[in-house]
Amino acid sequence: MKQLWSLLVFVTLANAASIEIGPWSGAVTPTSAVVKIKGTVDRLKLGDREITGTRAGAITTFTLTGLQPDHEYGYRVGERTGKFRTFPTGPSSFQFAFGSCGKSNDVPVYETIANQHSLFYLNLGDLHYSDIASNEAALFRAAYDRIFSGRRYAQLFATTPFVYVWDDHDFGPNDCNKNSPSRDASRQVYREYIPHYSLPDAGAIYQTFEVGRVKFIVTDNRSERTPNDAPDDAQKSMLGEKQKAWFKQELLAANGRYPLIFWVSSVNWIGKPGKADHWAAFATERAELANFIKEQKIAGVVILSGDAHMTSADDGSNGDYADGGGAPLPQFLSSPLDRPGNVKGGPFSHGIYVPGKGEGLYGLVTVEDRGATIAVSFSGRNDRDQEKVSLRLSFPAR
Repeated sequence: MKQLWSLLVFVTLANAASIEIGPWSGAVTPTSAVVKIKGTVDRLKLGDREITGTRAGAITTFTLTGLQPDHEYGYRVGERTGKFRTFPTGPSSFQFAFGSCGKSNDVPVYETIANQHSLFYLNLGDLHYSDIASNEAALFRAAYDRIFSGRRYAQLFATTPFVYVWDDHDFGPNDCNKNSPSRDASRQVYREYIPHYSLPDAGAIYQTFEVGRVKFIVTDNRSERTPNDAPDDAQKSMLGEKQKAWFKQELLAANGRYPLIFWVSSVNWIGKPGKADHWAAFATERAELANFIKEQKIAGVVILSGDAHMTSADDGSNGDYADGGGAPLPQFLSSPLDRPGNVKGGPFSHGIYVPGKGEGLYGLVTVEDRGATIAVSFSGRNDRDQEKVSLRLSFPAR
């Protein structure tokens, strides 16, 4: 009778294992990846391998190691499946998609992005648009749950690895900064839910990763940010001193080693100094960074931005803020995924497209590593996959 009771308990527990939301993957490298779910299933099948997950609260995390570079992997967690491709090494060509500013969890643009079969999807902020102003982790968990459970978003996350940094509407309330009342809870739940690369800071979520000979430097433009209306002097900072020192060091380390360096900045770089919720309100620090890039002869930097509800491209002719010129930084901007259109900053050399009612936008970037040169093409597209803005650049590979 005791053995029968033990068997019944085992069967009941096994049947109780379930997935509420997921899977979603990220933190991909040439030899590893991370998969997360919300649920109690603790085994992931990867070919003939079975990987045990670790559970923290409602989230189970599977760390996949010992993988082959540039290889597509399919996996199964419970009854659900997903896939990802490990990153290539050496001179490599690839494609990725990016976007920002989405409130709905089930609009056509997510399906359009998924159908591109990109190496990864980069979200530059305002992922859930919840404007949480209370330091309650449960509110952030609910916001992520809502986004990750949307039918089209779930399809995208299951088939395309996810890289994510927040902006204001998902870090805290509108136009928020380091004084956000929800700062601690936001940082905590990001670490619970989001597969991420190594975080050098115990709080802010800046990070970096590589794909072939391309470097991505992702800055957190909210966690350590001075209020927008503070005097625009040397003490005013979007990055904070610790992150800014890290950012400069990452640029120095990448220079010469990576011919193309993408700086992932959630907000627009280009605009006249003045009141704004982007780099135009931080003109002193913007000039400091531009002068550093100029003085250190850092080559191949391209900025990826969101936040402004439009898509635009600039070849660097409007993005040079170094004293006397000498640091013309190109920028690709794409937003919004599903919010009303507007224009921030500018001018932009290759135009602006503002979405119509109900129209979603995203960016598609193609990198072609030809050995002696690396070409990069930006295509600002809508949810019907129509190109609205484009720009092609080429960089010497030293």
